Amino acid sequence: MLTCTIEQDGKKRVEHIIVVDAHSHLGQDVDGATMMNPLAPGAGTFDFWGNVQGRIKADWEETGEQSFTTTMDGKFTKISWSFTPFPFTDRLYIELEKLGKRHSDLKAKSKFYSFIDQGVCFPFQDVFRDKHPEALYRASNINVSRFTTRFPFSLKLIGYGRCDPMEGQKAVNEVKYLRETLGLRGLKLHPRSEGYIDNMTSEKVINVLIEAASYSLPVIFDTRGRGSILEIGKLIRSARNVIQTKFPDLLPHFKVIIAHFAQGNIDDYDVYNTIVQPNTYGDLSMLHGVGAGNFFESFRRWFQSNNKKNIDNRDWSEYILFASDFPYFGDAHAQKLMKYIINKQFFDTGGTIADVRNIIGLNQLKILPEYNLPQIQKGQKVAPSLMLSNPLFNENKISTYDMSLTVLAKLIVDNKIDIKKFCIQFKDTWETFNEDVLLNTISNNTKQERNLLLMNIVKDQISLFAPLQAHIEWKKFGYKYFNPEDRAFFASVFKQNYLATDLAKTVETFSHIYA
Repeated sequence: MLTCTIEQDGKKRVEHIIVVDAHSHLGQDVDGATMMNPLAPGAGTFDFWGNVQGRIKADWEETGEQSFTTTMDGKFTKISWSFTPFPFTDRLYIELEKLGKRHSDLKAKSKFYSFIDQGVCFPFQDVFRDKHPEALYRASNINVSRFTTRFPFSLKLIGYGRCDPMEGQKAVNEVKYLRETLGLRGLKLHPRSEGYIDNMTSEKVINVLIEAASYSLPVIFDTRGRGSILEIGKLIRSARNVIQTKFPDLLPHFKVIIAHFAQGNIDDYDVYNTIVQPNTYGDLSMLHGVGAGNFFESFRRWFQSNNKKNIDNRDWSEYILFASDFPYFGDAHAQKLMKYIINKQFFDTGGTIADVRNIIGLNQLKILPEYNLPQIQKGQKVAPSLMLSNPLFNENKISTYDMSLTVLAKLIVDNKIDIKKFCIQFKDTWETFNEDVLLNTISNNTKQERNLLLMNIVKDQISLFAPLQAHIEWKKFGYKYFNPEDRAFFASVFKQNYLATDLAKTVETFSHIYA
């Protein structure tokens, strides 16, 4: 995470900001680019993020811009930046380190990449893309799923699949498969590689977009130059008209990201208008250096002077995503883009902390399907919840949250469960998150999946470790004990639960659940 300390009017406050890389690749491209193992020492995605972090730190030391003064809300303000590990993953790594077995090295490694919390990855135009007859990218999608839906990759990587719309029904079927079977969370389309750049608005492409919207999957389009950006803009308008007419309920779930849109297009208002339309976002990959600073100032000024907030009730920074395009672009590019999102120039020309939060992570999280469709556990055998209590916390300093993570770590080390994904839970609004998370877990024995909620009820003293029961929906903004709307949730939790006051009993109980 990026941590911002704000000093204003003699008062100090700290804000933690989630960082998500919205564009990277996994596999092996026909052009020779490769990323087969995100944890590969020195060459993997995780070390790439670590190099970005190192470059930012070095730049701060050289320029002194780790702290600077600016004007915010009309007041003299000092802003200071630092890196902070994401609480859930960091504390889980600590518990794994204590066990001294599998994955015990994750804590030591993660200190070098605590800055970037998660990253989207999707297939190249893979050398093995046509290995299965069901769809051109079936093998590529399976490869991405194998990484992104198993621990420890699942805590850092957000997997997207890929298809070729020119395959017609095969492509539509592949969207269903990559979501329902592979558990992928978005879709990558590449018109130039698949050769339909001149047939962008065809029915085949629109049908794929409709299928993606039915699963609330964001769809990212690769672009090559201004012309392709404008053509994708036409496609978005055409698809939106079809969806609005035939499937109006899907309209909020229609989300398209246009990649590489800013580089080379500063002050191009046709490109700006293509991005600033409903259902549309732009990723900033390829943009870097002084050009990034110029773009933010230009785009913000154009947006505000033309009252573009009226288009979709979004502010300028709610349209754009931080993105690296790794491994095609390296850590220097990513650092030189991030620099201009968090430096003095950004704030002096009108940027805000909310803008930083939107661009570097929140926009990407908000468009994932887990935050747009109900996350409800499908029918299964009812499993008990665990209430962990430690009324003596002030004496022995053993947090019930850490007890929960010790149990989770032991289940992982003993190969009882795997974590397919985790979702950050926010507190009341998108602006604040806490340590509570939703884990999608799978028993390595029975292959049964469970949505598992880890939640603090009384910080450090009472925690909830609960499989969500069937038909109980996960709430991304959390649960309130005295909120009538949440009574069904708490009733299901308290109806069948164990009170665990010691670690051994907690491990034993959850081992039975996943047996």
